[in-house]
Amino acid sequence: MYAQVDRSWQLGMLAKDMARGRLRRKRAGDQDRLPLVERMGALHGLPQKIGQILSLSELSREDQTYTPLTEYRATLPAPAAFAEMEKQLGRPLDAYFRQMDDTGISASIGQVHRAVLHDGRKVAVKVQYPDIAESVRLDLRALGWLTAPMGGLKRGFDLKSYQREVGSMLEEELDYRHEALMIKQFAASTAEWDDVEVPAVIEELSGDRILTMTWVEGEPFSAVRRWPVETRRQLSRTLLRLFLAGCFRWGTLHADPHPGNYRFRQQNGRATVGLLDFGCVKRIDEDLRNELAGLLEDVIEGRIEQSADRALARYAGMGFRQDMLEPIAHLLAPLSRVLFEPFHAPQPFSLASWSLGKGVEQILGNFRWNFRFAGPAHLIFLVRAYQGLIQYLQALDTPIDWREAWEETRQDCTPSLEPARPARQESRGAMKSKSLRIRVSENKRMKVDLTFGARCAENLSDLIPPELLEKLRQRSIDVDETVRKVVASDFEPMELFQLEEGSKSVRVWLE
Repeated sequence: MYAQVDRSWQLGMLAKDMARGRLRRKRAGDQDRLPLVERMGALHGLPQKIGQILSLSELSREDQTYTPLTEYRATLPAPAAFAEMEKQLGRPLDAYFRQMDDTGISASIGQVHRAVLHDGRKVAVKVQYPDIAESVRLDLRALGWLTAPMGGLKRGFDLKSYQREVGSMLEEELDYRHEALMIKQFAASTAEWDDVEVPAVIEELSGDRILTMTWVEGEPFSAVRRWPVETRRQLSRTLLRLFLAGCFRWGTLHADPHPGNYRFRQQNGRATVGLLDFGCVKRIDEDLRNELAGLLEDVIEGRIEQSADRALARYAGMGFRQDMLEPIAHLLAPLSRVLFEPFHAPQPFSLASWSLGKGVEQILGNFRWNFRFAGPAHLIFLVRAYQGLIQYLQALDTPIDWREAWEETRQDCTPSLEPARPARQESRGAMKSKSLRIRVSENKRMKVDLTFGARCAENLSDLIPPELLEKLRQRSIDVDETVRKVVASDFEPMELFQLEEGSKSVRVWLE
């Protein structure tokens, strides 16, 4: 109980550090975040994972704030770490190891030590922190504010679905037997890839909370940036092919691309990438990957331009909420072209010419809230892997042919020629309004601006959070009666309600 109270207090202090960090950046630009990083590293679990994700933005920078969290200094003193290993193995370490390094590397849920077996093989021994499972579950309950530095994911996804998706992945990461299975699966998938190295699991020295695998040699990504151009270009191709194969060929995607999970080395003029961690592997079912491949083919072949309904059906087939996308159906084709622009280019593509964020912002504007809210939670890790790939290739700064890599991969999947779901149906009956609008402001600054089809007003109670419904009831605002009035008026443009509470304001109307 004391440990839970202490962690809750530490999480609260981390939230304050985050808030102070955001305030400093607004006032004086990028400031020293060392206290925040220290707290993230000391807490491990989800806080350290968030820092590891943020480290991807530093791949091209000499000054690195979050990157140390990808291979943090050991938290457990060597005697404590060794005692935990012996507890998991059931015998003294010298029964299995000729040598064990005292200096370990701290990861988010475990600590890694280099060792040598009696037969001379070099291995990595990863042992889970005591009580980390309970810490991770406590982190998940605090997930709302923990997502703050990740670009507002709390507002971008249904929180409960997001918690379930992240929670499910973290439960798998806590199971080292599952990770061992993923290592073997990736080793089999990449057996013929001479530019990818996957460690071998030492079965007899692995269990639920300890994992022993062969040591993978190589340098961190910071060293790769000094490699010759052609070697970096070959590495770029390998990383792209690895992402495409995992997503479309194997249906198992390495989805934790922070720099601590890779090693790189040059051998006979070729680059080899070593994969170190397989706790976060996203399974992509056949229907999703065929629908995503179909969307990619539509963009490449220009079919995405045929109609707004076709683009809408593609996204609905991948799990996006159709009611939230209908008001922006006309924007989905240009948005798709921006999202997959490198695949559309018929020659090596320079990422320096790809203004992804700016392009998305220009197309969606305030409609970005619709796209964020529409996105399904099951795409979170796929999107993270895609963003990670982009950041690595930007840092490598060597144009490569994305179309060529896709043509090689598509032979092993079955792109859906037509969307799996039918196109949208025209709305029933005549309506005097086109849109239902929901806008949330704080201190007179807009925080959320959503647009739905006017027909969605019939389900207004489902669109409003329960706590807001209760506040409306307390102010004698009857949402059900409002809906009846809307339907009776054939959805005439009107103000449905506006709620002011301190600095916050919620406005809902038809236009």
